[in-house]
Amino acid sequence: MYKTVVRALVRRNVALLNAGDVDAFFKLAAPNVELAFPGDNSWSAMFRPVVKGRARHATHRGIDECRAFAERFAANKIQFVVEDILVNGPPWNTRVALRVHDFAAGERGDAYNNRAVAFIEMRWGRVTRWEDYEDTERVAAWDRAVSTAC
Repeated sequence: MYKTVVRALVRRNVALLNAGDVDAFFKLAAPNVELAFPGDNSWSAMFRPVVKGRARHATHRGIDECRAFAERFAANKIQFVVEDILVNGPPWNTRVALRVHDFAAGERGDAYNNRAVAFIEMRWGRVTRWEDYEDTERVAAWDRAVSTAC
């Protein structure tokens, strides 16, 4: 039952993000939430330099930085289509794996498209960590396309 509720909550929050509403996610975020968005691109370097290595590197720390990241997705009208949600663990140590494809529509098809896996850690219904893995070359290409369009 718990896993079913978590999956429904994730689907609801993705639908709200697709509609431009980032607030629902942050009602679930712990104050010290961390986001890791790997790669050498403007998304991962919004608040601190990129650190490459084996260890997990939090690119965004706290609700304000994570909100800025989510608001940027919403502002760019990037849409997420959920393909699968896996939930494991008890309420005090819940792990959620989310497989999606994401895209931004353009005049002649997709201006951006990618595939992603997000790994979310929750404690008692609060998101504490979020790792987002996408093809970072596509993210960098999107950065270049958006900067030349401005």
